[in-house]
Amino acid sequence: MSECVMAYNSYLLLTPPGYDCTYTILTPSELETLRDQAFDIQPLGSVTIDPEIYATVSGYLLLSLLAGHILGRIVKTLGRG
Repeated sequence: MSECVMAYNSYLLLTPPGYDCTYTILTPSELETLRDQAFDIQPLGSVTIDPEIYATVSGYLLLSLLAGHILGRIVKTLGRG
């Protein structure tokens, strides 16, 4: 049984059931070529993280953790008074 495939934003997607797929018929070799081109652009599952942004966000999270811990200790001490 053949399945309909559509290209959307350089991604290959299976069409939902009942979708009119009379536009293009791909041969298996054309499908492989499209699939290879899509993986050449950006491999599936690859994520690029900017090291500078990662360090900045991690620093702010660590700072907020320490500040919250210290503030909690101060509030706890003042509450006992």
